[in-house]
Amino acid sequence: MFVIVSIYHAKIGEEDAIIALHEDWQRKGLKTADYLSWQLLRNIQAPGDLMAIAQFESQEKARAATNDLKRDGWFDRLVSLTEGGTIQTDYTRV
Repeated sequence: MFVIVSIYHAKIGEEDAIIALHEDWQRKGLKTADYLSWQLLRNIQAPGDLMAIAQFESQEKARAATNDLKRDGWFDRLVSLTEGGTIQTDYTRV
């Protein structure tokens, strides 16, 4: 299993737009068998801080899904709603 953890801080007033963007991706973009699970978490003490956790069967499948998001403009839209872009970290199961 391969996991991508993305952390970002929403621009003021853009928290709901980020949540809606993720919900749209869940409805439209998560139809691939490569995807295992996906969650968007919001910091209770700092509601503008969000963390997305996406699990895939393999690193190759995760990269393919990430490239799809970049190709269709989803990732650019996400970055436009954040302060400082995203911090993305890759993990594997041990």
